[in-house]
Amino acid sequence: MSSISPLITFKGGICEVDQSSKPYKVHPQPTPGYIYLYTEDELCHFCWRPRDAPLDEPELDLIMVPGDGNFVPYDTLHPAESTSKTNGRIFVLKFQSSSARHIFWLQSKPQGRKGNPAWLSPRDRKIGELVDKLLQGEEVDVNGELRSVTNNNDDDDAAHDDDETMEDVEGTGDSSEHHEGGNGGAGPDATGGDFRKEGSGAREGGADGARA
Repeated sequence: MSSISPLITFKGGICEVDQSSKPYKVHPQPTPGYIYLYTEDELCHFCWRPRDAPLDEPELDLIMVPGDGNFVPYDTLHPAESTSKTNGRIFVLKFQSSSARHIFWLQSKPQGRKGNPAWLSPRDRKIGELVDKLLQGEEVDVNGELRSVTNNNDDDDAAHDDDETMEDVEGTGDSSEHHEGGNGGAGPDATGGDFRKEGSGAREGGADGARA
């Protein structure tokens, strides 16, 4: 039985990056998966595993030095280039110490009422914020923070509803198996864009290392 106790777990998939043309094409892989973080020997592990794989057998296991990594949303609605628009909810794991990038897509059901699959809800952004804080070595009340989010379930900020889809994210200490569900969000070749330009601090180098 695994002794791993994740700090946070949520539905997500790995993206592969085609660097043969510019802007780079980012292809979300269809494998249903979980992204999760846990600590061991005071270091944070950032992991991804297929949903049918054991908790202690991730396909991707990155040992993160506090403060070196950032988990940030790619601005899918207002990209730096018009050709960089995506139709998936994308987050980028980048590093202060290298130009490597790991790119992930959220597999929980999109929450925009207008059906824009690239729209990041307040809940989506909160998940990214919590992961980023954990990567900085901060102590976070994951479940408490998620409960505090009032989701705006519309792409144009017109309506406000409490989010009731808690089953797709689990917080500190809960290592039980997760509910399965649809992989809403993006398809196998959902996105295209230059991910070298996400955020002012992005380094040249694109998505090196995005393949797990």
